[in-house]
Amino acid sequence: MKVFAAAPSGPLEELVPLREAGHELIVGRAADQPGRKPYTEAELIEASRDADVILAYQEFISRGVLESAPRLRLVVVPFFGTDRIDVAAATELGVLVANSPTPQNFIGVAEATIGLMLMLLKRVKHNEARLRRGEWGRREDRGFLLRGSSIGLVGLGRVAAHVARRLGPWEVRLLGHDPYVSAEHARALDVTPVDLPTLLGESDIVSLHAVFTPENRRMLGEKELRAMKPSAFFVNTARGELVDEEALARALEERWIAGAALDTFEQEPLPLSSPLRSVDPERLILTPHNVSHSEAGRQANLRLALDTILAACNGEAPEHAVNREAIPRWRSRLLALRTGGSAS
Repeated sequence: MKVFAAAPSGPLEELVPLREAGHELIVGRAADQPGRKPYTEAELIEASRDADVILAYQEFISRGVLESAPRLRLVVVPFFGTDRIDVAAATELGVLVANSPTPQNFIGVAEATIGLMLMLLKRVKHNEARLRRGEWGRREDRGFLLRGSSIGLVGLGRVAAHVARRLGPWEVRLLGHDPYVSAEHARALDVTPVDLPTLLGESDIVSLHAVFTPENRRMLGEKELRAMKPSAFFVNTARGELVDEEALARALEERWIAGAALDTFEQEPLPLSSPLRSVDPERLILTPHNVSHSEAGRQANLRLALDTILAACNGEAPEHAVNREAIPRWRSRLLALRTGGSAS
């Protein structure tokens, strides 16, 4: 099989198991190469035209890319999110899409989320800036207790569940909104299920954990941000596309809310022209979509992705396929490819 590793991250020696298993490996431009330019769709089409598998990192795997690779059977990412892959098109074409949901992945995001909450509550950026200016702490520089706060979790998936479990001992009130999970699931996490307006209006911290879909793009805009308390904080470690960034910048500048911490953005890398860059850095924490990353997590994610590729090349449906409804068509395509028939 031919595996195209688009924009790999980390030592290339880690991909050797694919070659050792007899597969041909095509390595794209390294993701962490200085001055690296993202692939264009045309470049991805050319690079993956004969691929059986795409190991995708940062690039958007569009319908055009998928349709131009007649042998393609699998697209896998060495992390959790698959929103940069046209999963609907892949399903239609009988191509499986798989992720790598390791504990190191989602626990890392949960830990980072709580860390950002504490940085906001304890006014770390503000007090560090004061100290670096040669000043000392004042009474008005004091922060807030997490204990006794109301924390609103928008989305109650795997990451939010770990956030909830870790916040429990802090004696906080947990509110949750997720139309796709049951009230019983929320209560099992000691989370009170509420509608979104209630969550926004009552939370001292709103933490975003929803999965991005075309339907919920910019689900938090001006109306939602104005519904929050002026003393409230906002944290996003999910996806930047879920937030109207211009509205958020205005919310911070005009003090509709007290502060925010963002690790993910609608366009990445964050453009130099983004209005978020002009917001007072003492009230807005910006990290380059890596605050939850760890070397242990990266290695675990890649190991799972490689195991998924090796299994799929042996005809096994991936355990972590996100479009399992495509498996019957996928099996039919594999049979057609093996017998020299049409894969369509």
